[in-house]
Amino acid sequence: MATGRLAVGARAPYATGTASVAVVAPQAGSGYPGALARRGRDAVAVTLGRGARPAVYRDVGADEEYVDVIEYDGDLRRTVKKLKTARVEAVMVASPAGVELAERIAWQLRLPGSGIPGSTLLRTDRGVQSGALAQAGITVPPGVRTARLAEALAWVASRTLSVYRLAPAALGVPVRSVNCFTPQGIAAVWPQIQEAAYRHSGNASLVLAERAQGRQYVVDSITQLGPDGPQHAVTGIWTLLHSSTGLLDRTDLLHRHGLLARRLSLHVCRVLDTLGVAWGPTSCHLAFDPELGLVLLSASTVTHRSHADEAVWAITDCDPIDATLDGPFSAHCSSHIGPRIHVTRTYVDTQRWYGSRPAMLGDLVELSTTACIDTDPNSFISQNAALPPGGTWEVVLAHADSDAVEKDYSLIRDLTADLHREWRH
Repeated sequence: MATGRLAVGARAPYATGTASVAVVAPQAGSGYPGALARRGRDAVAVTLGRGARPAVYRDVGADEEYVDVIEYDGDLRRTVKKLKTARVEAVMVASPAGVELAERIAWQLRLPGSGIPGSTLLRTDRGVQSGALAQAGITVPPGVRTARLAEALAWVASRTLSVYRLAPAALGVPVRSVNCFTPQGIAAVWPQIQEAAYRHSGNASLVLAERAQGRQYVVDSITQLGPDGPQHAVTGIWTLLHSSTGLLDRTDLLHRHGLLARRLSLHVCRVLDTLGVAWGPTSCHLAFDPELGLVLLSASTVTHRSHADEAVWAITDCDPIDATLDGPFSAHCSSHIGPRIHVTRTYVDTQRWYGSRPAMLGDLVELSTTACIDTDPNSFISQNAALPPGGTWEVVLAHADSDAVEKDYSLIRDLTADLHREWRH
């Protein structure tokens, strides 16, 4: 399918107080009620019943800003009836745990859902997804999906690879994948990754695969239903740069012009068609392997709304909520951001220097290109202003002058290097 063409025109006005949006499986502080209220929509939370929640959701409730909270207790008909009474006109999923239920609800309400019920694993499970893509002739890293360490090690014994990538099968969970070099290394990290993945998703399977080589990219897209079926529009292309330790150091927004952007966009549209993506925001992670060409690493439904995400969406004027609610691709998702705005998301590890963090925060705020400092980017939006203990901060830099962004990025790296030297002494 060709990339959906963006329509040029004024943004449609929002009809205040006339309709509601179902927000499925939200965590506290997810940011959806406020975001929808600013668009004239009421938010109705659909929470997972106790028996259906992954362990990490057990003590998490919905925000007080929801006009109603409906707990799904296994009776889909009853849940749908309540949503009809609430005049729900759209369904959004607010966490990876709610993707399947959101698709079933949308199907019953005859509203657009991210895909057809029954095919949810194509959009939520890394291993199932890779198998479907490979069958369609789309290059993916060879690997194995299993919940058994012995099976993973047997697969390794049949390969001659030097580096492996171990990750949860469940997509979207905040569990970091790990590079492994030996069977012993795989066995050492397997239990902790499996336990964390199960707590966040209820899925104990992991995927062990060949680590992709080459430059990596993330392509953000929005899909909407058109007269000829789903239409996909690329809303952002990011290049990922890693540090010498292998950790993500920064992501840079690329302009959607030129052969590279076109090739990435066309490839992603083919991926989305193969995975049955029918509606909403999707994020595809790819690598440009020197030998294999474009390799799809994962494609996941976008459910997260961090402070950094919202800052970037404000800069680019392309919030997934707007694109989902506004109907056919509207002007705010056009490429009007142009070549004048340069956006970089960079990451600062604050684990080791607790005492210096307030002063460091002040230094980051004073940088001329700082658009946002997210002190807890892996969580949902927090209403608590206190700094979390350690962790990684995400800093969004944006400016019309690329040199200004690079200057501030260098200052951030110099600052963290100085703190690291102080910590070591």
